Amino acid sequence: MTYRLHFPAEVFDAYKQLPAIARRDLALVLVDALEDPLARSEPYGRDDGIIRTVAQGHVTAVLLLGHDTRVITVLTIAYAGTT
Repeated sequence: MTYRLHFPAEVFDAYKQLPAIARRDLALVLVDALEDPLARSEPYGRDDGIIRTVAQGHVTAVLLLGHDTRVITVLTIAYAGTT
């Protein structure tokens, strides 16, 4: 079953500020994660199956997996490229 994606307003504002290539990279890994978030992400610290990371190119995001609600919440975005 597919998950839904949730961006808190402040995180979505950060997403909109990313260069186009970084937005694309992040969008691609998030779409992949919607189908199977545990298989498409890595543990963030200790593997609790809830807080995970995804990365592509120069952008990384920390995710909160709501397995009961089937919602992935993007907690933060980090960009290591140039603007």
